[in-house]
Amino acid sequence: MNARANFRYGRDFEVVQRLRPEPETARETAAQQGIDDLEFEIFQHKAGMIALEGKETTMRLGASTAMRWGDVAFGIYTAQGDLAICATGIYHHAVLSQIPIKYIVKHWKDDPSVGLKEGDSFFYNDPFYGGVHNADMGLAIPVFADGELVCFIGAAVHTGECGGSEPGGMVNGARSRYDEGLLVTPIKIGENFTLKEDLLGMLANMTRDPRTMLLDIKARLAASRIAERRVKEIVAEKGADFFVGALRRVLRITGEAARRKVARINDGIYRQPRFMDTTGPEDALLKINLAVKKRGDRITLLLTGSSPAIADRPVNSYFQGIIGLAMVYFCGWFFHDLPANNGLLESMDWEFDDDSLVSAGGDLPVSYAPATQVAFTQGMFMCGARMTYAIEPERAVGCWYSGFAVTPYGGLNQWGEPVADITPEINATGGGACPDGDGVDAAGAFFATMSDCGDVEATEADRPFLYLFRNFFSNSYGHGKFRGGSGVGFGAMIHGVPGLAVGGMGFGTRFPATLGIFGGRAAPTVFVQVVSGSNMPGLLAEGRALPHNLDELYEGGTPEAGRRRLQHVSFPPQPLAGGDTIYVPVSGGAGYGDVLERDPERVMADLRRKLVSPWAAREIYRVAYDEASLHVDAAATGALRAEARRARMARARPYAEFERDWLRQAPPAQVLRWYGHWPEPGRPALAAAA
Repeated sequence: MNARANFRYGRDFEVVQRLRPEPETARETAAQQGIDDLEFEIFQHKAGMIALEGKETTMRLGASTAMRWGDVAFGIYTAQGDLAICATGIYHHAVLSQIPIKYIVKHWKDDPSVGLKEGDSFFYNDPFYGGVHNADMGLAIPVFADGELVCFIGAAVHTGECGGSEPGGMVNGARSRYDEGLLVTPIKIGENFTLKEDLLGMLANMTRDPRTMLLDIKARLAASRIAERRVKEIVAEKGADFFVGALRRVLRITGEAARRKVARINDGIYRQPRFMDTTGPEDALLKINLAVKKRGDRITLLLTGSSPAIADRPVNSYFQGIIGLAMVYFCGWFFHDLPANNGLLESMDWEFDDDSLVSAGGDLPVSYAPATQVAFTQGMFMCGARMTYAIEPERAVGCWYSGFAVTPYGGLNQWGEPVADITPEINATGGGACPDGDGVDAAGAFFATMSDCGDVEATEADRPFLYLFRNFFSNSYGHGKFRGGSGVGFGAMIHGVPGLAVGGMGFGTRFPATLGIFGGRAAPTVFVQVVSGSNMPGLLAEGRALPHNLDELYEGGTPEAGRRRLQHVSFPPQPLAGGDTIYVPVSGGAGYGDVLERDPERVMADLRRKLVSPWAAREIYRVAYDEASLHVDAAATGALRAEARRARMARARPYAEFERDWLRQAPPAQVLRWYGHWPEPGRPALAAAA
């Protein structure tokens, strides 16, 4: 095991704790004196535009799926490494990227063998510092003015291949961190404005897709150099004192504003335990025991009592990754009116159990940490909805889909080039329902809200897939007074190559991954279909009628023949031959409010678009309508809903009685293999009670 070490070559357990802003230096304090308020506002706008230009440049130059379609975090950091200016919809990468920069400052700034000089560039991907998993990689450069280090600039984004024992950046069968590919603590890969070819060759040689690896590195660097020029223009005009002081002032005023906003929330403890149904390679029940304590102007995230860490399964997460994903909610929703930087963390504390699922240690694998982290984040959104309802009810919204349903793959593409990545449909999930309207259809990914799934033709151009369809499917969302946004489902055939390794990553097959809010319903469970030995190429050549969406695939049948497997969304890579097919649902958002309060005309509108099934219109929403004209029978609908409410009342039980009977139940021991204490620490089950 890689034990806690006090020598420089071990893991640095101190630097990963430094998520809040560093103490203000005398230089920063002095530099803030005399900054005009108007000039400061202009600076914030200019700095934001510099970061935005960096983000857009990174997207346009990169090669990986995530980089091309917007899963990019671009930031300007203080000389101490604190994120001050951010352009992104993927806030966790921006916030977590301060850790490797603080590592650089701590270990390399004054080291005579490394040092910091103008023209340097640093690369990193070790998830212990980046906080997520190995496929998330970053690059940062130091920026100098007259020999003084004034800031860092950097870009972080998921690159589709990291050289693990399975392709696509996510290793389902990882038994330790040594199965997961590249583990690069911050290293200097460039000097004198030039990348080091020896190190580029090493990184390229350690991945299945060297072209994408190197293009992504160069995209991050090119964007950072453009931003560096813009920063130096500000320094030349306003001086280094102004720039250094303004960056620090951004952090200070953000922290102060964050504490004021937190103080407005009602004090209390908001609980939302979250559950997962996979360890990666197998089905099992896992618990993320989230409670949010609010007192005064501080929020404390409590994750004690979560499932233990699993020694040889990839769903473990480092605690810093959990904090990073918490900032997806806080930056994008709760503190939506404040700058996105780590000054927001001045209002937050956290508590974890050591060696738990959400605070892994040692050499444990973390390839599937994104799944665990988004499961936590959905609990954060649900707690947040309850916290904010009293002060901003319009922002107490349902959750976007959070089950992932990612398809990693690897092999050669149709041009004979190595390729390993993930499919982009993760960026087409449904948004959560709102207090005053339905969620947005195919909104994106909640953790990368500015992202896109791209055009089918763009994916087909250099990936060995032929899409059979990609569109909405009915009942993909959580029902409610307002429904979640619809997700997309797609079918794809391996095309133009003899074969490809294809796997799956996600959760939500055994029970829903995305729960409703304030009486709304969960998004449905999902599964993946794989057909090996498919006759699809022949069917296409014959012009046969084929399903055009997942509804037709499962309701109307298909002429496709072959060995058909229905499986969990999480499965290890398996070889598929050219012509084999895969069908994947990327589901919708959570519902908000009681289904019996939904406007019947909204149900009919969804029925016309085939976003809801006739069965759901009748049995869930209790709408009576003419099947030919889709006109609502208002009187009959009122009677059906009144009957449904009476049936609810007949089923009602006192809570103490429900709890007594519920606690007598427990899943089978095999399901609880990795769970930890059932039902919860310190509370005995009542299985033996009479």
